[in-house]
Amino acid sequence: TLTGDRRAFTGAAGEALAAWWLQHQGLRVIARNLEVHRGEIDLLADDRGARVVIEVRTTRGAGDPIDAVNDSKRRRVRSLASQLGASRVDFLGVALRQDAVEFHWVPG
Repeated sequence: TLTGDRRAFTGAAGEALAAWWLQHQGLRVIARNLEVHRGEIDLLADDRGARVVIEVRTTRGAGDPIDAVNDSKRRRVRSLASQLGASRVDFLGVALRQDAVEFHWVPG
C-alpha cells in the first residue's frame, strides 16, 4: 500500500540518518536490520569496545519519536539485545521536520 511504502521509506531513511549520526558521535556501526530469533535489531554498534543495540524510531512532523517507545517495546528490544551479548541498549529518535532533522538519543 502507499501508506506502507511511505512508512517503510521513512523508517529506512531514519535508520540511515541514525547510523550516520551515531558514527559522528564516535560509535562504529557493525550491522543494520539484523535478524535475530523472534525479531530484528535496527542497528548494532561498537562504542569503545562495548556492544550496543540501538532501536531507531522515526517520525515526520511534530512530536518526539522516543515517545513512541513504550515499556513493552523497551523490554522486547532488551530481550533481543541479550541474544547478541549487548552490554547496552540505546534508543534513538529521528524526527524528520520540514526544514531540519532532529535527533534524540537515549543511551541505555
